Amino acid sequence: MAREYSSRAEPAAIAAGRYDAPVPDPAGLAALIVTALVASVIAGVAGFGAGVILLPVLAWVVSVKAAAPILTVTMLLGNFSRLWWSRDELDGRAALRYLLGGIPMTVVGVMIYAGTSTEWLGRFIGVFLIAAIPLRRVLMWGHVQVRLVHLPFLGGLFGLLGSIVVTTGPVAAPFFLSYGLRRGSFIATEAVCALGMNVTRSIAFARYALLGWDTVALGAVLGGTMIGGAWAGRWLLDRMSDRIFLMILEALTIFAGLNLMLFPR
Repeated sequence: MAREYSSRAEPAAIAAGRYDAPVPDPAGLAALIVTALVASVIAGVAGFGAGVILLPVLAWVVSVKAAAPILTVTMLLGNFSRLWWSRDELDGRAALRYLLGGIPMTVVGVMIYAGTSTEWLGRFIGVFLIAAIPLRRVLMWGHVQVRLVHLPFLGGLFGLLGSIVVTTGPVAAPFFLSYGLRRGSFIATEAVCALGMNVTRSIAFARYALLGWDTVALGAVLGGTMIGGAWAGRWLLDRMSDRIFLMILEALTIFAGLNLMLFPR
């Protein structure tokens, strides 16, 4: 699916500014585009999940190490499109507080990511994805009370985690919901928070030579695909129950986690 490379050579290559993301073949690119479209539709309905769905396919096609920079560029466009279709319902105060903590800790997370091997990243992301399912359910049932003052701390936590495990949507969503955000308001506010941290992550990845033009090009192709999916998801939001989407999302999350735990490279 992609050109081979040695994970043991990664830290030296990154330090020297010579790290290049593997290039997918036509079959791999087609798989990524189809997955990006499906993921953006589901995220447009559920409010999260695009990264969870796209991550394992990216890891399979181009490697775990390259997945985060590519997904960061992809989600820049994906989150912008979700924000655009629900922009009138954005809670600006909540987004600003969240990003106050999220942006600086995102940079710290990229520093950790850049120095970690592919094998350990794969296993850690896999464990996180599997743990996210019961944790999300506990948080939803536990009546966690989130107020405006708590959002900078939550932003810092998920900014750090998001740079290491790539996607934190399933775990972060209950906190946004507990704050009182619903449907369009939740989608727009979560999208602008993710957008701010993705911009920060892109700059930091470029600083550590993890974001080259090949990465940007692939991420832009997948992100452009997500624009249409986000529109379709918004159209479905008020016309269909999201329960089935959440069930599919949880099944895909478990599959992705097991795949990365068993085949971390």
